Amino acid sequence: MKRSVLTILFIMIAILGHAQYGNYVQLSALDLLQYQMQKNRKQMTTPPFRRYGMRRIRASKIMEDNDPRQIWGWQIHPNENYQTSEPLYKLFQRNNLTAMAVVDTKEGKTEIIFWDKLYYRRFAQQLRTIGFVMRNTPRATNILEFRKLDVSVTVDVEIWSDIYILTVQ
Repeated sequence: MKRSVLTILFIMIAILGHAQYGNYVQLSALDLLQYQMQKNRKQMTTPPFRRYGMRRIRASKIMEDNDPRQIWGWQIHPNENYQTSEPLYKLFQRNNLTAMAVVDTKEGKTEIIFWDKLYYRRFAQQLRTIGFVMRNTPRATNILEFRKLDVSVTVDVEIWSDIYILTVQ
């Protein structure tokens, strides 16, 4: 009896542990690149973020009604200590490591903010698979550039001790 209970317990732990991995946003680099390319060409675009379970966040206390930026989020909440002089990505606080936020500027860049290195590894691997090459930037030591010949969209990853900012423009 004890043996079967322990077996069932271990199976449940394995299943629930795998289910936790599924809590990450499965946003792909290819979707981001296609979306940014459509924005650069000034085509009608629909942001792909809702498709991945992210919700749009209204920040009317901080942003004006005519602000061209849209904010999307997953597992985040507002930072109560945010000052309007700070960068917009500091508006977010994560609920857990799977959190992700997006600052999408109409006809401009898209910033993806995340706190877990798993997201960085996944985006970097997807970009390398497509043919992008990573290199250090001369601007700063904490920024990695991903570039591909004959592609107008560029990707930069800014790495801090506690946060990653992926900029697609």
